[in-house]
Amino acid sequence: MKNDRFHSILGISKKAGKLVSGTYSVDKYLKLKKVFLVILARDVSKNTYKKFSRMCEFRNIPYIVHSTKELLARAIGREQVGVIGITDEGLAKVLLDAAKEENYGGE
Repeated sequence: MKNDRFHSILGISKKAGKLVSGTYSVDKYLKLKKVFLVILARDVSKNTYKKFSRMCEFRNIPYIVHSTKELLARAIGREQVGVIGITDEGLAKVLLDAAKEENYGGE
């Protein structure tokens, strides 16, 4: 699977306590300005996408659409998750880089 690096970094972030998942938690942390990156699964509902993309744009927080609910959930040991918020600035940058590498054919 080409997105191993991205998903393993998500798993590390979870173990380190540096992410929140699910619409309620991510919404709450966004409003508290404690999120540095939002990850939306490709298969979230249009309403969920609209809500979080607007919240991120309004607060100037980067967001990416990546993977599926199932793959994101597996990476962090949950059943299903469509929205993840990264609460560590350094990990947010690493995840953004990992996602860019995948999209542009990097390692």
